[in-house]
Amino acid sequence: MNTYFTSQSRRQLLADEAEKWRGTPFMPNGCIKGAGVSCQKLVGALYIATGVWPEDLKVPDGPMGWSNAHEDSLITAVMEGEVKAGRFADVSDFSEVMPGDLVGFKLGGCLHHLGVTLTTSGMFVHCIRGPGVMFSELRDATYLKRIEKIWRPLECQPGGSR
Repeated sequence: MNTYFTSQSRRQLLADEAEKWRGTPFMPNGCIKGAGVSCQKLVGALYIATGVWPEDLKVPDGPMGWSNAHEDSLITAVMEGEVKAGRFADVSDFSEVMPGDLVGFKLGGCLHHLGVTLTTSGMFVHCIRGPGVMFSELRDATYLKRIEKIWRPLECQPGGSR
């Protein structure tokens, strides 16, 4: 598996871009650096800025209360398509995170929160109501017990666009 964030320059670009978003307030389905962003739109912005996804990709909106009333995740459905297309791989061992991995957290009845890892030790960037865009650690019990899925961006995909 040839991962997208293997090179130091790509990992640094990801870290630099994440830092630019730090402190941006939470805004449902927003994506304006410094003004407001949601977790899924932050992930989309980071992946677009680092070349994982094309610039014209439209990140789907996520209804705020979805996970309170549903057991099926809108995020999982999108990411299953990314895995099938060869652009991402499922990561089965949560202890082996790499920079650039997409982490899905279960809130309520389904996976409904996202973050992107920045280090092999599990520091990740995400956006939550209140503090907005922040950096946290996967090993923090608040997040560790909610990890539902991890996906890894791939360099070369059959039928992929990169």
